[in-house]
Amino acid sequence: MKNLVRLVLLVLLAALGVWLWNFFFPSPKTVIRGRLVKLARLTSFTPREGHIAAVANVERMGPFFADEIQITIDTPGIEPVSFTRRDELLQAAMAARSSGVGEVKVSLEDINVSLAPDGQSATADLTLRAKLSTQKDPAFQELKVTFKKVDRNWLISGVETVKPLK
Repeated sequence: MKNLVRLVLLVLLAALGVWLWNFFFPSPKTVIRGRLVKLARLTSFTPREGHIAAVANVERMGPFFADEIQITIDTPGIEPVSFTRRDELLQAAMAARSSGVGEVKVSLEDINVSLAPDGQSATADLTLRAKLSTQKDPAFQELKVTFKKVDRNWLISGVETVKPLK
């Protein structure tokens, strides 16, 4: 009986150790997924969002991106958009919030992260779901997001739309 109690305590202690290790030292894939989810939350907004809150949320988006980026969004029915600098992207995000579009809810689904062999870059394939208050149905777009590791942070260095197969 004593040995059984010791064995159970040992297993519980080992499980706690693994959980603590994963909590304090998450895998790069977990970190990247978490950053993408946080960015989606920051991108979402309501018409009740004040100007100061809008500016603050756009500013919070900045650290998710590298200074030099390559973002190309080419969605059917909308004029293609490209950004090469983080500042351009943040200005566009602020303009979108100020455009009077109403409420925008953004979520990222089916996030699949692939690490490069060098461990210094990664790619995330995902589906963007955007619901605008002015539209009845949400819009879906597949994206390929590239990351690079700068110091200990995973920064978005590129985003491109994925064309569906016909």
